[in-house]
Amino acid sequence: MATASEADGPGASVTVHQGGRQRDFVASDLPVTFGASADADVVLDGVQGNVQVGRLDETFFVQPGRNARNVRVAGTALTSTRALRDGDVVSFDRARLECRIAGSVLAIRVESVVTAGDTAPPDLDLLARGGRSAEIEITPIAFKPAAASAVRVVKPRVSKATVAVATAAAVLLTVTWFAFTAKSVTIDVEPTPTTLSLPDTVFKLYFGDRFLLRSGPHRVAAELPGYYPLDTEIEVGSLPDQTIALTLTKLPGLVTITTEPEVGAQVLLDGMPLGTTPLTDTELTPGPHRLEFSAERHLAEVRELEVEGGGERQSLAATLTPDWAVVSLRTDPPGATVLVDGNEVGVTPADVEIDSGEHEVELRLAGYNAWSNRLLVAANQPQQLPDIKLAAADGRLELASSPSEASVSVDGDFRGRTPLSLRLSPGRTHRVTLTKPGYDTATRELSVAADSGRRLQIDMTAQIGEIAVASDPANAEVWVDGERRGVTPATLELTAVSHAIEIRQQGFAIERAELTPRPGYPQRIERTLVALNETSGGGFAQTLRTSQGQELKLVPAGQFTMGSSRREIGRRSNEMLRPVRVTRAFYLGAHEVTNAQFRAFKATHDSGVFQNHSLNGDDQPAVNVSWDDAAQYLNWLSVKDGLQPVYEQRANAWVPVIPLRNGYRLPTDAEWEWAARFAGQETGLLYPWGADPRPPDRSGNYADVAAAGTLPTTLVTYNDGEPVAAPVGRYAANAYGIFDLGGNVAEWVQDFYAPDVVETTERVDDPLGPTTGRVHVIRGASWRSATVTDLRLAARGSGVEGRDDVGFRVARGLQ
Repeated sequence: MATASEADGPGASVTVHQGGRQRDFVASDLPVTFGASADADVVLDGVQGNVQVGRLDETFFVQPGRNARNVRVAGTALTSTRALRDGDVVSFDRARLECRIAGSVLAIRVESVVTAGDTAPPDLDLLARGGRSAEIEITPIAFKPAAASAVRVVKPRVSKATVAVATAAAVLLTVTWFAFTAKSVTIDVEPTPTTLSLPDTVFKLYFGDRFLLRSGPHRVAAELPGYYPLDTEIEVGSLPDQTIALTLTKLPGLVTITTEPEVGAQVLLDGMPLGTTPLTDTELTPGPHRLEFSAERHLAEVRELEVEGGGERQSLAATLTPDWAVVSLRTDPPGATVLVDGNEVGVTPADVEIDSGEHEVELRLAGYNAWSNRLLVAANQPQQLPDIKLAAADGRLELASSPSEASVSVDGDFRGRTPLSLRLSPGRTHRVTLTKPGYDTATRELSVAADSGRRLQIDMTAQIGEIAVASDPANAEVWVDGERRGVTPATLELTAVSHAIEIRQQGFAIERAELTPRPGYPQRIERTLVALNETSGGGFAQTLRTSQGQELKLVPAGQFTMGSSRREIGRRSNEMLRPVRVTRAFYLGAHEVTNAQFRAFKATHDSGVFQNHSLNGDDQPAVNVSWDDAAQYLNWLSVKDGLQPVYEQRANAWVPVIPLRNGYRLPTDAEWEWAARFAGQETGLLYPWGADPRPPDRSGNYADVAAAGTLPTTLVTYNDGEPVAAPVGRYAANAYGIFDLGGNVAEWVQDFYAPDVVETTERVDDPLGPTTGRVHVIRGASWRSATVTDLRLAARGSGVEGRDDVGFRVARGLQ
């Protein structure tokens, strides 16, 4: 016999029984070779070549070896590797290998050499040498059986004693074999069953609480009242002493569930729907359970139940509390219709069921004013309201005025503004007063009949004042409250309320005034118009405000040299010198766009955290914003403020529309450098604070001593008090009133980035950079900056995606 374990691992073996001898092969010996040669593991007589038996993963296999002929498995010729199954017979010339597989055990019994008729094929040698089947002659011979009377059969006689001895010997051998091969097994069933058996196991012995069983599978059956019958298969292993634990499953309990009152409550069992009450003999698993009851117009009820199980019957009745109360109403006179939240529910006197909570209760009766009140109802707590005396119906007055929006008082009490619907007590005179700034007060006395309607239109008399408007130069348009009223010089008669007056002339700044005319006292406005200068910004507002409250400062036009000299310390190759002229003044945000402002556009924006320091404060600059994100925010802000969006999406990229529209945008590379380096300076600044490479304390936000523990490179003697981005505007502004242009965070500008900038002496007006590209220019130092290269105002970086030290600010051209 042969034994092998899983994947030829530890414990795998092959045992071969041959002629009364037994040989064992362990895992390291596999595969086992059967053949006629002297080097075969198992030598067979009368065979040619050899075969091998082994194990791969969990499958035993056989394969032909050298010079093997006429190998068959279960009668089928073996030409390659084949899996072995329990009961397969390998025929090998004149030998037979009988295979038995039990789990990971393979047993091979080598039978004695058999005749050629059992296994040998026809003589193929002759055919192989060119012979023909016709040359093989089979000659039949006559056969005649002997007469029956001539045949004498002699039957051997066996004594009873011989049979008894043989039987006893067989039994003894069987018992001995079983005793040597059986395993001691304890089958531990919890709880202890009333019956326990192994119905399909023939060879078994039971001693005390242990079984003697052969290795392999066995069927176990057990029963105990109140539990499901156990019928399962166990696997007895190769260990001599084993314990196998099994568990009986308790039968469910039979539970009847009802409610008081019985209202068809929905029941949840441990959070899962169970059904609608009443529920009879519902099967529930043994153990604790939570039952939740919910029914229309009743409070939810929760009960705990310990289910005994084992087929035992239990009952549970839950008492439900009404989620409403009876409210009693009486009126004088009776017969009023009762409405709750606008729905009719009865006629007084009435006892009305009203759900718990706050409700609007109204009583209506023809010829009487409606009565209404807010009523708070508590669950299952009846209320008796005091008797309600209904008042005779008011008269109705529909009041209008010209102009509208006049304030209305009735008998000295303010009642609203026209147009207005009034309810007045019948049978008496009321004093109605209308007032409006710029108009004479209007008063009327009137009465109305009960439950009647009346309309009243009052035309108010305007109070007029005179205002003369003049301008230099003359012929400028005069606009009052957004309406054109003539050209200068002009005399206007206006109501005695505040008016917004504008004087407009093409090419000149708009002059504005707020004035309230005074009847009988003429007034005069004279203005010298200031010519608009698109270069200096003269005539344009020094500050604009967006709808988000951001300040944009006016930056005059000018001419300068971009870039840096080759002799400048820290200079990069992308800073080539080139003369540039900004031909028109423009507006630039005084501060970088903050998190709060950006989140108004994109509520989910997260600027992130650096080394446990938050970058998400409302007043900190918005970072981790890509260039495309910035362009979309500026478009959103433009639309919000009634301006034309500057950017359009083309081929999955956002690009500015040329010529630039009047909406909000990013500054160009040239505009940013002009505003940062030449603010009130004839010679451009080297650093935001001047020419000295050492910044004065708190001159801006850079990588300082506060960031020494978090950044690899810092300014060892500089302290600005901030380890990461600071709230915008914390440090001093430049000459244009613009903050943080050279620190806090670096900033996106509009231009595509080109690393191969060419140095030139030819001046370029209003450069916009390359027309296409993927990467955009980034300008300015940040809270991460500490080197001479990065701190210089001429330094240029680039990028596509957002960074934790890159933000942006708003720019806009002249209106």
